[in-house]
Amino acid sequence: MASSSGTKKVKGPDKVYVRDEDSDDDLIDFSFLDFAPETFKPTSNLSDDPFLNMLCDENMLRRTLDGMGDDDQEVGVKDPEHDHIDDQNDGEVGVEYRVHDPNIHWKQMKPVVGECYESPAQLRFALTNYAVANGYQLWFMKSDRHRVIVRCGKIYKKDPCPFRVYAAWQYNERTFQIKSICDIHLCARNFNFGTLVSCNWLAKQYLKDIIMKPQMTLTEMKEDVLRMFSVNVSKGQCHRARTKAREMIEGKLEEHYANLWDYAAEILRSNPGSTCKVRVDSNASGMNYFKRFYVFLKAFKDGWNRGCKRVIGLDGCYLKGQIKGELLTAIGRDADNHVYPIAWAVIDVEKKDHWTWFIELLVADLDLDYGRGLVVISDQHKGLLQAVTKLLPYVEHRQCARNIYANFRKKYTRLELKNLFWEAANSTVAFFSHGYACEAIENGISECFNSMIIHMRKKPILTMLEEIRIYLMNRFYHQAATVSQWKGDYGPNTLEKIKEFGKHMRFWIVIPSGGALFETRHGYSAYKVDLDAHSCSCRLWEISGLPCVHAQAAINFTHRDPTDFISFWFHKDKFIETYRDNILPVNGSNM
Repeated sequence: MASSSGTKKVKGPDKVYVRDEDSDDDLIDFSFLDFAPETFKPTSNLSDDPFLNMLCDENMLRRTLDGMGDDDQEVGVKDPEHDHIDDQNDGEVGVEYRVHDPNIHWKQMKPVVGECYESPAQLRFALTNYAVANGYQLWFMKSDRHRVIVRCGKIYKKDPCPFRVYAAWQYNERTFQIKSICDIHLCARNFNFGTLVSCNWLAKQYLKDIIMKPQMTLTEMKEDVLRMFSVNVSKGQCHRARTKAREMIEGKLEEHYANLWDYAAEILRSNPGSTCKVRVDSNASGMNYFKRFYVFLKAFKDGWNRGCKRVIGLDGCYLKGQIKGELLTAIGRDADNHVYPIAWAVIDVEKKDHWTWFIELLVADLDLDYGRGLVVISDQHKGLLQAVTKLLPYVEHRQCARNIYANFRKKYTRLELKNLFWEAANSTVAFFSHGYACEAIENGISECFNSMIIHMRKKPILTMLEEIRIYLMNRFYHQAATVSQWKGDYGPNTLEKIKEFGKHMRFWIVIPSGGALFETRHGYSAYKVDLDAHSCSCRLWEISGLPCVHAQAAINFTHRDPTDFISFWFHKDKFIETYRDNILPVNGSNM
């Protein structure tokens, strides 16, 4: 981070923001952009977002600090030419003055004689809130780093409003204090505040709504400002406020990227055996720009090796925050076909270089042996296809049928061709290898995970990473607890799928051939079933690991239970081994 006199350069993925250290930016409550994550439960509503709470939220109304002085203190009015006397008056010895609380609701801010502020900027912000909340047309007669003089209404009027505030530094304590005030108004309410309601003030007060509604038009914003603050503003003011707010947000978000090294170090310290990689690029001026960040936790590695099927879905999804990027994920399947995240990475843009880097780390962490005995399901991203071909040459690479059809229907739109496409895609008599207990032809498991974290993807990078980690930590705990509710040795998803496979078995005629061999027929269709070999000539049994309709017809013919013929990949013991170890606790940013 480079700095110069009065300014500070903040690094980011694609921009360098220059912020004036003497500006009012320090008054913004950016606590909602910090990376203190929510505590998740399986049924929690992920739309509740405490990180977007700020000064203008109605729920942020809190009582002021204990020990405040009364508002009916003696006040006085002094002329500007005599104001220098107050500069030397640091208050009576032993008198405790009220300290301004910036966290109280903006409508409750009111200047009180003797009240202390951190800086003139903080006082100016509080006075603007006071003016807007009550419709007073305040103006700053004098405002600099040393003194602030505020009047109400125009001074050239015949009967000007007597309201006046004078504030200066209390040098022995270095606090900015209201020295005198005439808290009397003889003016009517005003809805046009001129330069008092600046784009900076509007951006600070309207920051939450700008984040929550990034597509809001200027007309909608203008109407909403009138409703929220009873202030008439122009579209030009709204445009400048929106631009300023985005600069504020992005400038703060840049600080999250600077803390990635500390976050990675804490992950490695608290969860030995995990992997975290941070990569930045430098330009000619020496500024660093975020490139990618990889997370792989030891608990996921052990769980995948012990109990998950040898099937991995690879996918990328867009981040939805102010600073754009993408999230790459590797998702597995547990014994009951639940989502099992393995690793994830944040990158600046999806391309071959990033996919190669991601898969290289995944191969090393899981010891994938060039893809032997592994199935990968992905979309048709060229960089991903090339990376898989290079690094996993022996893998069975299934491309998502939905992605293929999305390209197919751009040229072939007939319903007949759509039906033929999906009939061919769902065919089980070719291409797929058996033994993986997975007949999936689309990467729905990855899409499911992307939808599970959709609200987290709107957060700053560290908040997002922590919320994903905590969500999965909580999920691991509850998955381990739910196995006690299983009826038998197989999970509810597995039993439901068995039922779905066998719903038409009574239409099939079973002809015994001797021993464990059977022929099943329905019209012109006929298939060979071998119960000992757990096979059927339709190949669905071998591919999915669950008895197909023909196999279930033969099993029913022998008066046996179809669950006795389910693949070991679905057994309860595998599920227990998968979730035996959880993520270890991590210290917060306060440490």
